[in-house]
Amino acid sequence: MNKFYLLLICGLFVTFSSCKTGKKALEQGQYDLAVTQAVNRLKSNGDSKKARATLKHAYKLAVSTHLDNATRTSASADMFKWEKIAIEYLSINRLYDAIRKCPSCLALVPNPVNYDSELASARNKAADTRYTFGMAAMQQKRIRQKALEAHQHFEIVKDMVPQFKGVDNKLEESLYYATLKVVVEPIPSPTRLLEVRHEFFVNKINEYLHHQRINKYVRFYTPQEAKNQNLEYVDHVIKMEFDRFSLGNVYQNNTEKELSRDSVVIATNDGVDVYGTVKATLKTSEKSITGSGVLDFKILDNDTGKVITQEKMSSQYIWSISWASYNGDKKALSDEELEMVAQSNVTIPSPQFMFEEFTAPLYNQVISKVSSYYNNY
Repeated sequence: MNKFYLLLICGLFVTFSSCKTGKKALEQGQYDLAVTQAVNRLKSNGDSKKARATLKHAYKLAVSTHLDNATRTSASADMFKWEKIAIEYLSINRLYDAIRKCPSCLALVPNPVNYDSELASARNKAADTRYTFGMAAMQQKRIRQKALEAHQHFEIVKDMVPQFKGVDNKLEESLYYATLKVVVEPIPSPTRLLEVRHEFFVNKINEYLHHQRINKYVRFYTPQEAKNQNLEYVDHVIKMEFDRFSLGNVYQNNTEKELSRDSVVIATNDGVDVYGTVKATLKTSEKSITGSGVLDFKILDNDTGKVITQEKMSSQYIWSISWASYNGDKKALSDEELEMVAQSNVTIPSPQFMFEEFTAPLYNQVISKVSSYYNNY
């Protein structure tokens, strides 16, 4: 969504919320929302009786509810309970911040509470739990699913306590093993009969795959990049080969037709238009050539060499031009026929041009195939 419209929507939401006193949210048991709406209303109208009454009542209930949730969760057997407890304390602290920024609210709730130390403690315990699980998964890091699991644990550690036990190094290591490594091999020459350069095609594909991350856990390499980076292993190999690419014979067709148009001004006599019939002979020529072929696309398991998925992608490009000439009266020609007369015969395009136009839709097919295959890998 356009950032401007996003900001506009957010602005409208805040404006709309500020018009509410929070009474309805309070009645529905949405205590945090009730506090937020009451605070927003009191910022613009500190004398609102409904907002004042709502804030005093809703704030007590909101804090009490969060503390009760934290206590109950603490007594549970949930392995990741400290993350949920941290959320409860964070919610209380957000209410604290909202009230502290509203002078008329402080007059009603002079001593809002915050749980900074409790929140920090919960975050540390949550981070320690996730770190332990992450390290356990890293014991089997060469199993990609385990590395994925470890990386996701370490991401939460980073979110809870950014510098916890050097988590950045663990994130980097786990990401390396969690990442599916795919080498995109060069494409063999498409034909021996035509002088066409094809490297641009795979280069364009590699450029896209290097700059548009399809999935943060999938990375694409050229063979040279894999060699330069001393990859320990490669998971998949993408191979592409033109089964064929050919140019058809030049097709040319010539037609001729007689044109006639009535009621056309053919002269002016003493300021008076003279109408009559005009005639012409139109000779039309059309020339075209077709380039077509098939690209064999396959993904192989690098360990076994077996084909995981394969697809034959076909494409065709037709180049054509039409032009015309005439004999007789130009007034007998339509506007469209006059445009054709303005055209002239040109040389057919080079094999390189035809090949590049032929590969344009193939590029889109390859990118679509790779994106859909690796999107959720």
